[in-house]
Amino acid sequence: MPLYDFTCAQCGARFEKRLPFSGNSDDVICPQGHRAVRRIYAPPQVVFKGNGWYSTDHRKPGSSPGAETRE
Repeated sequence: MPLYDFTCAQCGARFEKRLPFSGNSDDVICPQGHRAVRRIYAPPQVVFKGNGWYSTDHRKPGSSPGAETRE
């Protein structure tokens, strides 16, 4: 089950809650018992690792990482 972030509109508390994908966020209650909670949306954390990403695909032939070119 994914972990979602919520904030309470009445007391301002921020908390996390695990809900199933089919779960309803209307049933979430803040730790102080308030029902006026809103879900906080944030971008997912993505880490690009390994070969095949931009820095390795579009490098000029013969150049190495960290090498400087002088003209």
